[in-house]
Amino acid sequence: MLIEKQQNKELPNRALILAGGGMRVAYQAGVMKAMEEEGLSFSHADGASGGIFNAAMLASGHSVGKIVEKWKSLNFNYFTSFVKLKEYFTPWRLKAFGDADGIRDKVLPHFEVNVSKINSLGLPITFSVCNFTQKRVSTISSEQLEENHLLAGVSLPILMPALKVGNDWFIDAVWVKDANLLEAVKRGVEDIWLIWGIGNYPSYLPGSLNQYVHSIEMSANGALFEEFEQIKWINKLIALGNSPYGQTRPIQVFIVKPKLPLPLDPELFLKKITARSLINMGYQDTKNYLREKPENGDSLDFRATQTSDSGDYLCLPMKFSGKLVQRDKKHQVDFYIFLRKTIVDGVESIEAFSSFYLRAIGQEVIGGLTKVTVNGKASAETLIEIETNMIYDEKAYLLKADLRCASPWSWLMGLAFKSVDIKVYSSQEGPEKTFMEGKLHQTFVSRLKGVALSLAKKKNGSNGGIGFKFEMVKKL
Repeated sequence: MLIEKQQNKELPNRALILAGGGMRVAYQAGVMKAMEEEGLSFSHADGASGGIFNAAMLASGHSVGKIVEKWKSLNFNYFTSFVKLKEYFTPWRLKAFGDADGIRDKVLPHFEVNVSKINSLGLPITFSVCNFTQKRVSTISSEQLEENHLLAGVSLPILMPALKVGNDWFIDAVWVKDANLLEAVKRGVEDIWLIWGIGNYPSYLPGSLNQYVHSIEMSANGALFEEFEQIKWINKLIALGNSPYGQTRPIQVFIVKPKLPLPLDPELFLKKITARSLINMGYQDTKNYLREKPENGDSLDFRATQTSDSGDYLCLPMKFSGKLVQRDKKHQVDFYIFLRKTIVDGVESIEAFSSFYLRAIGQEVIGGLTKVTVNGKASAETLIEIETNMIYDEKAYLLKADLRCASPWSWLMGLAFKSVDIKVYSSQEGPEKTFMEGKLHQTFVSRLKGVALSLAKKKNGSNGGIGFKFEMVKKL
């Protein structure tokens, strides 16, 4: 399991910190899957804000694989829950634009979060919620947890009302802190692994939504940086042999984060991005991070959580289906790709986040380390070559996929990316021998959906229209 009650004394005492990020915390499920594959386990976990959902699923005894599936099958509209219509006609009395009923009645049951089971299992998992009455973050243990703690954990002012537990009111912790590292420190933890998806954008963007997000970023990052400073002081005490919490070596912090800011929650409601794509991003980002992991942890300063500017970008979702041949057997598969083209300060790049679903066994394998090459000189078509490493049943595979697009006009009319050529190589059979191969196809309806649901943003933070998308495809 990812969270262990008893930690091997010879292994580092690790904590997993699940920070916030709204519904985008589906990204954390992919991170946890990659961590589990790498053999990481933790003696403590804490969830704050949106991360409270993943903490609750872990505390309910769910496997990481189950958490991944729960996010992929979630209807994000469950998060939407309005108050009675007549209340909107007296806005001066309105507690919030929505309420917690959707999360209570639909989201938590979908996640199979059972508070009684969490209480009885008593796993070393805590939940950080803002006690509004006392104006501080309260750390709630699994044994003490009540359902209203979970609901209040994602209760942002204006959007959802505060909830009461006992005599105190509780809301989302993000305005005070969005990641409770010091709770782990007080438990004697020496390695802290933080999954940070809320962002730390370097540029100030126009628009009320962007600026609301900026205000959350300022609160969350400011509190995190203050905790960094406290950890630095504690490390000085440890070095002097005066460890206040029992650590025998300096505390290290490892931070897994996206390279670019994750799309905001409205994009999930509009289906411009899916939980599957976020999970695949989290998985791939973690594989990249673990390959280049800093030996002594990340530097504890503002750069630790900062992303780069997004620049202009376009994301293209695709789903291909069909049969791949393995010797004399045919396998029905689905291949999901989320292609991202970015232009930042004149520098162009392209990335692919993918997964491979084998229908017969109901298993989906996520692409890890990935290389994307664009070649347009062989013919009138542009060839996009994707190579990605995959792990299935503890065995390594290399998947190669070839995509083709004739022109921006063909993409706009749903005529591009009709098929993908797939070759899968197994490490057991050698790099020269094909383990599985074939051609998968994308339906015309799926291609048109891909055009309609493509996600495009300009460097100023505004949405890109069809003309902008056309120009971005042309740059491929």
